[in-house]
Amino acid sequence: MSDYAIRKVVIVGGGTAGWMAAAALSTSLPSGSVEIELVESDEIGTVGVGEATIPPLIAFNDMLGLKEDEFIAATQGTFKLGIEFVDWGALGERYFHPFGAHGADLNGVHFHQLYLRDAKHRPLPDIREWSMSAVAAELGRFARPGPGARLPLSQLVYAFHLDAGLYGQFLRRHAENKGVRRVEGKIVEASLDSETGHVRSVTLADGRTIEGELFIDCSGFRGLLIEEKLGTGYVDWGKWLVCDRAIAVPCPLPGPPDPFTR
Repeated sequence: MSDYAIRKVVIVGGGTAGWMAAAALSTSLPSGSVEIELVESDEIGTVGVGEATIPPLIAFNDMLGLKEDEFIAATQGTFKLGIEFVDWGALGERYFHPFGAHGADLNGVHFHQLYLRDAKHRPLPDIREWSMSAVAAELGRFARPGPGARLPLSQLVYAFHLDAGLYGQFLRRHAENKGVRRVEGKIVEASLDSETGHVRSVTLADGRTIEGELFIDCSGFRGLLIEEKLGTGYVDWGKWLVCDRAIAVPCPLPGPPDPFTR
């Protein structure tokens, strides 16, 4: 094994991000080839809100070998077919972004390009009429397409609403079964290698030192390693993203859940 081989990975922070990293590494790497430790403190809370995901989470869960029914039950999840944006462009405007394709491509030309061309010459229904996910969402319906589903059901692409805290716990159980070791403790300092400038170790409040060859910063807004120690810099997107805050407010469900995010 060369001097550059990674023998130990240290994940700084838990929550959804930390345990997703731990689950992915412990599943992808050969068993026992790399030691993986995750450091988190019960004193430090997470944002802990519900999450509205996008379809790639299905591929991530499949990579881990997770069964979707168990995932849904563990996270108290529901299904979603797209995202509705209300009053974003102007008051009274609504835009629905469905998952999956619109219509069918023709001779290598995307359907939406054909639609836009024809719409210049004659009135056409809204393009959502050619999206299975959009039509099903508008009708408040959903069904998972089977593995052998054909058109148009095969175009029914979905994602999830879930409890992010429960998803983190679900992934923790998976990662620990794969050999990931959780370390309880609050990190108070990080040390850098004098020659390379790379993170060499982190020190906990009780004096313990944890060393590693690769550190993954999942400490959230604090940016304990990437910002506080390494000073990688913060890129402000304020001129593009005029909304600079979010408010999480739990409320009772007024009726059956919509199969989309609003």
